[in-house]
Amino acid sequence: MRVVLSTYGSRGGVEPMVGLAVRLRALGAEMPVCAPPDKDFAELLARVGAPLVPVGQPVRPMVHGPTPPSAADLPRHVAELVAAQFDTVAAVAEGCDALVATGVMPAGVWL
Repeated sequence: MRVVLSTYGSRGGVEPMVGLAVRLRALGAEMPVCAPPDKDFAELLARVGAPLVPVGQPVRPMVHGPTPPSAADLPRHVAELVAAQFDTVAAVAEGCDALVATGVMPAGVWL
């Protein structure tokens, strides 16, 4: 069985998917995880043997960087993220048995 997991957001959105990936792996499933390419998330997923499929920009620098996006930048950032998710998740989900999406932006694939 191949289950694609998709999330975008902070640690609070990624860690539950890591827990689900651990359980799916124990059941013998293949479970790529589409998530932000933050170093902490990549390391966490690597520790549990879940392949990271990077989506969008890293969250930490965007939220905690020296110049967080302004309210005027938000529509552009959201549009870029949704486009990145549609492109990435649609490609990874090709032929999968299930897709689980959650987080700030659970968009990702047209069914």
